[in-house]
Amino acid sequence: MKTTAAALLCLVLSSASHAAERTTDEIKRGIADAVRRYANAIACPGIKVRPDDVLALVPAEDDSRRLSKYAVLWTGDVGCFGGAGIEASQIAIATISSGKYIVDPRLSSPVIEFDSPVRFVKRVVSYTDDTLTLQGNVSGPQDVRGVPSVPVRFVLKVDEKGNWKLQDKRVLPIGTAGG
Repeated sequence: MKTTAAALLCLVLSSASHAAERTTDEIKRGIADAVRRYANAIACPGIKVRPDDVLALVPAEDDSRRLSKYAVLWTGDVGCFGGAGIEASQIAIATISSGKYIVDPRLSSPVIEFDSPVRFVKRVVSYTDDTLTLQGNVSGPQDVRGVPSVPVRFVLKVDEKGNWKLQDKRVLPIGTAGG
């Protein structure tokens, strides 16, 4: 009986220890799932978020998981108002707290400003803990409404309130990858 109890205790402790040592892929899946649930709660249902969409602004470290910070860009109609031009790229900021993946709505769309010059972000070019370099399309003079064709690359920087403000925008040559 004592042997069985000791074996069970070791199994429980090793499972708990294993849960605390998550891989980067496990963390990205957990963050993506939390953001998917958040986005589908505040926007029209059906929003998909993939682990590849997760940007580790401040990656989780074994000793400081509570300080981690992840950004996820997602596309949806916040408030599910419908109509042309309502759906757009949004941002969610998530973290890991007490072993759970949590979206911070105070630092996420629609509470914060996501000052993107494009309706849909097509590509993340690069990022740091406080800047995002992104790419998408804006409308040119010959474009029909809703079909922008001019590729732009732009930089957003987070301010002290958590808003992502436009710092730089450059028009790219037509045909640029991701544009």
